[in-house]
Amino acid sequence: MEKVYRNFKELHKDNIKLAEELLDEVGNGEWENEPIMIHDDVEEFAKYELTEGWYVDLDIMRDWSGAPNPFDYINFAELGHDLTRDWDSSTHHMSSAGEIFVTSHGW
Repeated sequence: MEKVYRNFKELHKDNIKLAEELLDEVGNGEWENEPIMIHDDVEEFAKYELTEGWYVDLDIMRDWSGAPNPFDYINFAELGHDLTRDWDSSTHHMSSAGEIFVTSHGW
């Protein structure tokens, strides 16, 4: 499940450990005033990218009129790991526990 925080302060209030790890990894900056999205793991991140992110134009969650939905056959862990290898690290970061941070502002 993804969570969206209005800013770093809100994240810090909800999860001090995760917030402090992010701050230690990316440093202070204007990003602290911008929204931060956190995905629980690479599988959830991959599902998000397919339905609301990078691949949204594929419209994979549409009605397939009785045909199998390809979404049911995707290896989300593998896709998620591949996405992390190719992402823009100025807007994405993975925590030590595997949560994925995303900001549109950049670190």
